Amino acid sequence: MSYQGPQPPSWQQQPGQPQGPGYPPAPPHPGYGQPPGYPPQQQHPGYAPPPGYTPPPGYAPPGYAPPGYAPAPAGGVTFGGFWIRVAAYIIDGFIIGIPMAIVIGIVSAAVMPGLMSGGQPSDDAAAGAIGIFVVIYLLMFVGIWLYEAMMLSSAAGGTVGKRVMGLRVVRGTDGSRLSFGRATGRFFAKAFITGIVPLGIGYMMAGFTDRKRALHDMIADTVVIKRQ
Repeated sequence: MSYQGPQPPSWQQQPGQPQGPGYPPAPPHPGYGQPPGYPPQQQHPGYAPPPGYTPPPGYAPPGYAPPGYAPAPAGGVTFGGFWIRVAAYIIDGFIIGIPMAIVIGIVSAAVMPGLMSGGQPSDDAAAGAIGIFVVIYLLMFVGIWLYEAMMLSSAAGGTVGKRVMGLRVVRGTDGSRLSFGRATGRFFAKAFITGIVPLGIGYMMAGFTDRKRALHDMIADTVVIKRQ
């Protein structure tokens, strides 16, 4: 019997199919995976995932730059830098600040006349007025927290200001949608950690870090990206 050269592994051979030089290797038997050391099978040219397909947990979306890697190439993900985030913050400031100013003005107009009756406010009246304003500020803080956390964890992935500027906040490791808990953690990290760093350096980090992340983004594992 003549020598036919190296033969494919037995798991690739099928009865009745010629083997040897010049013949393509037989396809693997259904249900068998590639053996160790073999390159992964390539998808057919032009293949696209079916509509509605989402990658399994832990897989990054196309073009996304995972931690430790260079930013995505042109046509991929673009990160939102410092100044565009400042513009989004100003828009949100007007959306939240105007109703807050109206509420404080109404409360002040109702409280101050009674507080100043007789020309000299009593200690009880002053303490009562301070208590009212403390409650108002606490309620406003809760309102801002819910506004940001609920919008960042929504399908839109951003507050009104961020959506106007074409920005979206996603998970830093895989680009997935934020949960309400992670959006809450990001808000409190921004309010109580980034906000107390001197000279606003915690915010300015979004202008020079690799993926344009501010300090609270690093703490909460989030990135701000531009919509495609």
